[in-house]
This record gives sequence, C-alpha cells and structure tokens, in this order.
Amino acid sequence: MLKKIVDSVYAVGDTRTLYIDGVNALVLADAHLGFEEDMARSGFFIPRAQLMKAIGYVEKALNSLSEVGAVVINGDLKHAFDKLLKQERLEVKQFLDYLTKERKVREVVVVRGNHDNFLPLVLKDYGVKLVDSIEYMVAGLKILLTHGHKELSLSHDVAIIGHEHPSINLVDSLGLLIKVPCYLRIPTDVGATIVVLPAIGAYQAGNSISLVKENYLSPIVRRHALAEDGVPIAIVDDQLMELPKAKFVLGSLSIRIH
Repeated sequence: MLKKIVDSVYAVGDTRTLYIDGVNALVLADAHLGFEEDMARSGFFIPRAQLMKAIGYVEKALNSLSEVGAVVINGDLKHAFDKLLKQERLEVKQFLDYLTKERKVREVVVVRGNHDNFLPLVLKDYGVKLVDSIEYMVAGLKILLTHGHKELSLSHDVAIIGHEHPSINLVDSLGLLIKVPCYLRIPTDVGATIVVLPAIGAYQAGNSISLVKENYLSPIVRRHALAEDGVPIAIVDDQLMELPKAKFVLGSLSIRIH
C-alpha cells in the first residue's frame, strides 16, 4: 500500500496521506472542516461529508501502518477565514477526539495554514501544538513540513506542503475526461524536492497541475519549482498511478485509465 515518493516519504495508498519513515509520522493536509457551513452562509447547501471522509481516509491509513507515533495536520484543518464557525468547532473537536481518544495517537501537531484563524481556541483543550512548520532529519535528509502559503527560503532536501490541492485530468476507459486528485513531486532550482499532498477534504476537488510555475498558489512553488519536470502520482479507482513528467502528460489525451 505504501508507494515511495522520495526517500523516507511514502504515499499511503489512496488515503491522500503521507508516511515519513524513521519518525513514524502520518501527514495530511487541507481537511477544511466546516466547509459546508461556510457554503451555507453564501446560500449553497451541500451534505455534510467533509468530517467523515477525512476520518475515513485517516482510519484506512492508520490501519495499514504498523506504527504511527505522530499525526501532522499540514495546514487548513478548518475552512472559514473570518471566524470559528459552530460546525468548525464541533468537527475539529470530533476529529481530535478520534485521533487522541479513539486511536490514542501519541502526538498530534497542527501546522498553521492560511485558513486556520481562531484554531487555538479549540486546540488549547487538547494540548495540541499549532506551529508554522516542522523539521525532521531522517536518514541524512532534512525534511520540512509547512503548509505552503508563505514565502520562505528553501534550504531543505525535501519540503512537504499542502495548499495547492493538486489534481490532473485523465481519460477513462469510455473516453471521458475525468479529474482526479494526485500527489505531486516537483524538483526545484535549488536542488530540493517539493512534495505536494492532495487535499483530504471531500469537497476540495483540486486545482489542475500546470507547466507554468506562476500558475501555482504556493510562493514556494512559484519561486523554485521546475514545473515541467513535476511528476504527478494520480489516485485512480483506489490505486496510485505514477505518470510521466508533467511536460509529457499535460495537454495529451493519451494517458488513459482502464
């Protein structure tokens, strides 16, 4: 079920999570809990699926791994910018209860994302840290976890980010164009590798990957990425499909799934 993305960093099947070997950390991003209530404020009413989908992915990941010492939520645990909505407060608590009480995860860390305003009001009741980034040293590699919405100097071997919600268009067996989430591995002009997590949120369908780095949301990607050489690892029918480099895939209808 594990698929190597870079040394010591593995995609955990179709769960939209990563596992960092050596520190036994499970990483996810962009749950956007409370999204449905925020949409309702604008007059759009959708089923409340976000929390249960996120828990389902994490449950599957935890059940497939022999040891997880820490769960790192790499930004945008909640959705609304301007306040802590009632649904957000309730669902963040339910998510943390699941991790800390039901699954008894020893350490839960939340990396601050651009949507995570007012989140400390909930985290303080759980003793969960809210940090700007985390660094791990694993097998000689310096690994940075940061949400990706802020400019920073990329002095690491690997930077794991969220924020982008990457997806790619593929052609199914009927010849229909479908959009699927993907992990994304991107080399940079400073020698580091950027690894982008797909959003774990059910309603975050994803932003299509691009050959033009300026089209990305993250200033880290816009500044350093060699976008044409990015490699998407698509999630298709509960399986992972590593595709050729973006410059060979995008704009082509030859990549088909069966």
